[in-house]
This record gives sequence, structure tokens and C-alpha cells, in this order.
Amino acid sequence: MNIPNPQIQAVLQRYNQRTKEREHNERLIKEGRVLEADSPERWAAFLDRRGVSLSDAESLRSPGGAGPRSRAIIGVQDEPFALERVLGASDLMGVAFLERGLQVARSIGRIWMGVSGGRPIGFGTGFMVSPRLLLTNHHVLGDLAVARSSLVEFDFQLGFDGNPFPTTSFTIAADEFHMANAPLDYAMVAVQPTSANGAGLRRFGWNPLIEQQGKAVISQWLNIIQHPNGEPKQLCLRENQLVDVLDDFIHYKTDTAPGSSGSPVYNDRWEVVGLHHSGVPATNAAGQMLATDGSIWRRDMGEQRIKWVANEGARVSKILAHLRSQPMNPSQRRLFDEVFSTPPAIAEREQAPSAAALPPAVGGGKLVCSDGVATWNIPLSISVRIGGDGTVTAAPIAQPSGGSADLSLTRPEPVPPATAGGSVAGGGASEDERAILEAAARELGQRADVVGVRLGYVFNENQWITDQRALVVTVRQKRAPAELREAGIGPLPQTFKGLPIQVSNPTLVDLVRQVRDPRVAEAAFADGQALLEEITYFGPPGASLPEVNEKMRVLAQVSPDAGWPVLRDFLGSTKRSLVVGMYDFGAPHIADAVEAAGGKRGFRKLILVMQKGESVGEGTKADDLKDTEVVKQLSKALGNKFKNAWVKKGPVSGWIASSYHIKVAVRDQEAFWLSSGNWQSSNQPNAEPLAEKPLRRVWLDKHNRDWHAVVEHPGLAKTFEQYLEHDFTNNGGTDAHEALDLPDLLLPEALLVPETLERTGEFEYFPPFDEDRVFKVQPLLTPDNYHAHTLALVKSAQDELLIQNQTFKAPGPSHDKLRELIDAVLERQRAGVKVRIIFRLLMPADARAALEGLKERGFDMDSIKIQPNCHTKGIIVDRSTVLLGSQNWSNDGVSVNRDASLIFFDKPLAKYFAKIFEHDWENLAQKSIGRQRQAVEFVGPDQATPDGMVRFNWKDYLEML
Repeated sequence: MNIPNPQIQAVLQRYNQRTKEREHNERLIKEGRVLEADSPERWAAFLDRRGVSLSDAESLRSPGGAGPRSRAIIGVQDEPFALERVLGASDLMGVAFLERGLQVARSIGRIWMGVSGGRPIGFGTGFMVSPRLLLTNHHVLGDLAVARSSLVEFDFQLGFDGNPFPTTSFTIAADEFHMANAPLDYAMVAVQPTSANGAGLRRFGWNPLIEQQGKAVISQWLNIIQHPNGEPKQLCLRENQLVDVLDDFIHYKTDTAPGSSGSPVYNDRWEVVGLHHSGVPATNAAGQMLATDGSIWRRDMGEQRIKWVANEGARVSKILAHLRSQPMNPSQRRLFDEVFSTPPAIAEREQAPSAAALPPAVGGGKLVCSDGVATWNIPLSISVRIGGDGTVTAAPIAQPSGGSADLSLTRPEPVPPATAGGSVAGGGASEDERAILEAAARELGQRADVVGVRLGYVFNENQWITDQRALVVTVRQKRAPAELREAGIGPLPQTFKGLPIQVSNPTLVDLVRQVRDPRVAEAAFADGQALLEEITYFGPPGASLPEVNEKMRVLAQVSPDAGWPVLRDFLGSTKRSLVVGMYDFGAPHIADAVEAAGGKRGFRKLILVMQKGESVGEGTKADDLKDTEVVKQLSKALGNKFKNAWVKKGPVSGWIASSYHIKVAVRDQEAFWLSSGNWQSSNQPNAEPLAEKPLRRVWLDKHNRDWHAVVEHPGLAKTFEQYLEHDFTNNGGTDAHEALDLPDLLLPEALLVPETLERTGEFEYFPPFDEDRVFKVQPLLTPDNYHAHTLALVKSAQDELLIQNQTFKAPGPSHDKLRELIDAVLERQRAGVKVRIIFRLLMPADARAALEGLKERGFDMDSIKIQPNCHTKGIIVDRSTVLLGSQNWSNDGVSVNRDASLIFFDKPLAKYFAKIFEHDWENLAQKSIGRQRQAVEFVGPDQATPDGMVRFNWKDYLEML
């Protein structure tokens, strides 16, 4: 961690101003007059905490005073030799000193500062001071934005045999608690109580902070446990001597390297006396800082090249006094009050391994010492003789993967396998594979750079799934070996117990869980089916959705080919009323067309029902409006003719579960427009590709594929209007505020058209299908009747089943309705029906997880392709029946959201869409998830979008989960 230069200068100034006092103290210490080096009041407080009076201490300094009498004075109130050591009469330390030091060391972690794309901006040290709060420096986590994207990694240290321990990482919960002060250089932050793979934070214990004076006096030796330069945990034992006490800081001299930013400074009782924050640099006569070789130090040399002469830490009592003066809400106050609680005994901490036990040993779990001496390297060597035959039983440590060594478990407590997106891994795995997964989760799953470990499959050089089993390790960001070395992160092994290891970037769910409080992620990814009792939706009284077999005009088309010209004419033909239910509405040209239609003489009403939250400002939606801006424009133009409602979504008393995802507009109770695409420029670009000469592929490359239909039939139009007005009536008083606190996603532009896709291949734009005759149609809505009719449609396939949907993945444990649909498709494939499936690529990691889940379920991977910008939700059965609409094949999409579709039992129309499907299968879809060479990141709404990246709002990505 780079200490700010102004801070170093301030430390140096304080140090130089105290030269006379410090030299006086050091002379007294050298002469053995330690009781004179600090004030009588501080010595009295210090000795009182040890059950000794100042007069008794003074008598021990008299000739012959040290020895049996001292131990008689202090009795059992402290360890043997403690007072003699304090007074400089002995250097002996009891073994309990080491035992307690190893215990408190578990509470100290390496801080990954401001992690973005898996890369931290720096490292620091921090330590737990309560069950939830961590203390470090202001220049480490004082910036709230940095703290929000940081994490703390515990057990980053080397074992007895030189191999690294498995680590456990927890995200910083800065929005729960973040108090910081630059002059004292401290930051106290909350930490999430559970790691990504289920480990509890309490197992690492904490250091209660003591406000009272008397923890240390001048002349005392101090101890520092730290992660210097982000390296594995190291201990500096009794090598820093307290030489001066200032109002807010303490100075301690050392002959070794300085402490790491944010390290705890302990006394011999392992009580925290200070928060280390900077070394004191050596300077020349001109005041220039010196390097270790005596030359003038330059910043490009790095802090490790500074010649340090002393250390400075902030006094704990001053930090606590400042914290007590800060305003806190009740939740913050409760967290702060726990700072003064007593940590549980080691045995009580959630099955944490005893820190007093011997370190893991090499071999079969035993450390064999012929002379009965066990040695710890921490990093100094300390040898302790123990009785018996010299054999010490210790938990075995896992050897590096890929070798011949036995891969034993590294933690005695069970650790659930970490999986991408929270799914259960290895559903169809053998017992051996599940055992390997469990071992891998223990050894690899707790590394700070690892998000999860699951059983998956090898992806070949073309980035397509194979039949070979693999362990998939999800990391915060895939990086080249050189980048790993630069970040101080060891590479993952290529194999583990015979299974190849494949490295994957995080999925969308993983990313959200990294950057948001678990409660936010839980609300965002809540299972709508499980929350069904909370949803207040009910259908219009007396309404139904019957099949219709009557004369009607059907004008079907796709985007970007002919979507906007048809929609423009549909809106322009409005005479009396327009009732709209829409997930996203921000395209200015569509807003203008609606306004123009509403301004016509005789126009009576415009009703707009929407879900709050928009995706605007980037890429194809760079000029799109916010939902509220559209409402303001229409309200200003139409006055009391215009009414709108914001639909309340779950999970508590929502009208629908997670998305008001419908795309329907009813005109004059005579016709309606129904689609898979929103009224956004990404779905309905202001363009007429069919009219261009020559034809340009750019519209296909950059805009969504969507299916639409305009149906002129008063009966069906009135049915959909009845349902939309029912939604309006039951959400008229809903606040426009959108409760989800989800960040924007930055996606590399190259991912939108992956490098493996041949962009110069054949392409075609399709004119609309337009026929006026008898059609047999079944209207569908969720949560009303979509599932049953769609399930029957899939099961009816005899020869061919074509599915093109933005989302298609294996169901989760409680996804009963989605499971029925997916299994029905699989059953048709196993029965010999030619099944082909196209779904969307947004992020390779999500596409990979989806493919692995489908393969695990039994799908033929040759029947699946991935298509960028696929926003369609269509099914074609035997080229005689076609379904089009807005239902994603997610569990909420097929069950508890508000969506609309139509099933046309009509061969000509089915063949029209089948031809478009064939075109996309051959020219737009691919068998590759692509390579992700640039980080996918989450950012706040006020952060700029870097070049080469495209921003996606939560409404863009949440609907695909």
C-alpha cells in the first residue's frame, strides 16, 4: 500500500519535533532506568493492570530485587518473568505468549482494496475488533467508494511445509458501517458475516479494544502481525520498542522492516495498543528521504526501498474517543458497542481449528521429530520440547494439485462446495467426482481470488463445451500469468486429482453478490415462485383467455428488419385510445409517435402501465429517455387524456414477482401490437433496413432480434385491454421509486459480437407477413395461463421443435414450472424429435454455466447455439404452430411475472418464422461462448463508461436470470 506522501511528511515532522524527548527516553532505557522513561501516572496505570504497585516495581529494580521475590509479588496474576521482562531484568517468555499470538493472528487479514475486474488497487492489513467490524488505516479504506469494492482475506499465510493455507474472503459492507478519520489515519468498517462459500466470520475471532490507559509504557517491546507489501502473514515479535508517547500517536523503533499499513500493534499480553500507519524515513541534511543504499529515494523505487528508522501508530484510546464522538444510527451504534465485547473461546468459534494446535505438517498427518522437538517458523524459529516419542499428530495439509502427493482436506469442518450463481453443483456427478469437488472446494474455494468451485466440463479451443469433465474455478477476473505475478496471486493448478481445472470469470449473479450487500442480492434474485404467497396479483373479475378461431388480419414482422416501420404505422393509425403495458419505454422516436397520435382530434385516452427503472445512455440507447422523462413528455402534451401507473413488484406485496415484462399496446379496442421487444432503440431502432441500398449488416450486429405481431381483431384487443386496465387500476397509487439497488454492468463491446462469429457471412432482412383471413389463436398471459398451454405445445412436437429465446437454462431446485418445460423439451429430443435451441450470449461465464447445466441434464450440445442480441421468445412446432411473445424461459418468466404471448396454429405463419430461425441459426448463432479478455465490471450510475465498454442497466440483465 502506498502511504500518501503528505502523511509521511507529517509523521517525519512529528518525529523530528520530538527528537529531544525521544533521545532522553532512549538514554534512560539504555541505562536501565525504565521507570523514569515514562510518567509516574502512566507507569502506575500500567502496573495496576498487572496487580503490582509502583513501589513494588521500584523495589524490584533495587539490587537483588529481581528473582523469586518478583514472582511472589505478582503471584498468578501474570505469567512468570513478566514483570522482570517489563523492567528489563529478563528476556524469558512463556510458551503461552506464542500460543496466544497464534490465536490473535487469525483475526488479521489482508485487505484487497478497491477490487475492480478482479484486480485490487493495492493491499493493506486490517484486523477484526468485534464480530463484524474491522479496523485499518484511513489511507487503506477511508474512501467509501473504495471500501465498497474491497474485501478482506484471512489465513493468507504459509504452512509449516512452505505451502499456502487455504484462505477465506469476506466482502466489506461499508454501507452498514464506515467511520474514518484522516488525521488519526483510521477506518473502521463492517464486514459481511458470511463468505461466498458459506464460512462464518466469527470463526476468526476479534481483538477487543481497551480504552483505559496502562496497556504499554515507554521501554516496552511491541509486536506487529502484518501483511507487508501484500505478502503472506508475518509476525514481528518483540522487535519494536516503544520510545515515545505523543497525544495521539506512539513511536516505536525497530531494526527490521516497518509494519504494514493497518496492522495491529500489540503489547506482550497481545492487547492492541496502536494502529500502525507509517514508518519514519531516514533523511539527509536537506530533508530528502533516503533509500536503503544511502541514495536519495525516488517514488518509483517503491516503499520497500525506503530506509526506515522508526514506526508510528495511532493510539487506540484516541481512536475510540474519536469514534464515540461520531453520530451513529441505531444499527451502527449496535455494531460499535460490540467492539467492547469479549471474543468467545477458540473452541466456541464455529468449529474453527484451534490456533493453539500445531501447524499442519508434511506427509501423512504427522510431524516426526527424532529428538522430541517441534519447531514453528513464524518467521523466526522457536523450538519447544514436548514429551512422548517425538510424534505429533496434526491436521494434514493438502499438497499442490497436479502432483502425486495425497490431496487431503485442509480444514476439519465441512465446507459446502461453492458454486457459480448459488446453484448446486454436480447433480449428475459420480461419487468420486463429488469427493474431488469437495476437496477442491476446501483447497481452492477459499482463496481470495476464487469466487466458487463447481463440477463442469472442458471447453475446447473454440470455446465450446465438450464431453470431458472438469473442475470449473470461478475467479474474480481471469488474468495472464504475468498479471497474477504482478498482483501477488499464485496461479491455479492445471489439474486436481486427475480432473482438469478450467478457469471462468464470474457470472452476473456472482458479480452482484460481490458488489452488493447479500440482502440486496437476495432481493434481486429471489425465487418468485417461492414468494408466490406475497404476490397480490389476481385477474380481472369475469375475464378469461379463450382460444379464438376467427377472421383477423395478422401483420407479423421481426426487428431490426421491419419492426419500426410497422409499429410507426400502427401508432399513427390510432383514432380514439391507446392502452399500453411496457417493461421499458425510452426510444424518443416512439415517444414522439405516441405523442403525435394522442394529439389527434377525438383522441380520448392514453393509459401507460410500466415498471420503474430504465436502461439508457449507452450504445444503441445513447439518446433514449428515462421512463419518467417519457411520462413527463406525454403528460405535458396530452394533459388529462394521459394516465400512467407504476407497477409494484415483489417480494413483499408486489403485484408481480420480479418484472412487469409485458410488451403490448391496444389501439382503439380494435387492434393490438404484441412483441418480445421493448419500446427502446435497441429493440426498435429508428431505421428501415429493408429500404436501404445496399443492405447493411450493421443493424443485425448492433440491435436486438425481436419478433412482433399486429393483430386486428376487436375481441382479442378488448381482452388484452381488460387485463392492462386491471393492472393500471391496481397499481395507480404505487410510488415510482424502484427499490432495487443494483449497479450498472460494463461489458466489453467485443463481447456483443464475439470474435469467433464470422461477421462477413450471409445475411438477409425479411419483409413482414401480412394476411387477412381466419386464424386460430390462443392468447397467453403470465401469471394466468402461459405455462399449461406452452407445456402442451412443446409436448405436441412430433418432428421438429425450434426454440429461440433470450433465456434458456437448466432449472434451479425450486423451479417447478420451468423444470416441467425444460424436461418436456428434453423428452421430445430423446423421442427423436429434431430439437434446435438458440439462446442469448451476454457474458461468456453465464453462457458457460447455462450450457453445463443443460448438458448435465442430458441435452445434446449439437442442438444448441448462442446468438448475440437474441431478444426473441419464440417456439415453432413442426412448422405448423408458432408461439411468439415476451416470456423468457426463466422460472419467474414462465410463472409469476406479467408477460404476454400468442400461439398461432397456422402453417404459413409458422413457416415464416421458421425461415427466420434458419437464417439466424446459420448466420447469427454460433457454437462458441467467446473469449473474455477484458473485465466485466459493475459501476455506479455516476461513473463514466470507458472506451470499448457498453453499459447495461439492471433491467437489461436481470430479466435474463
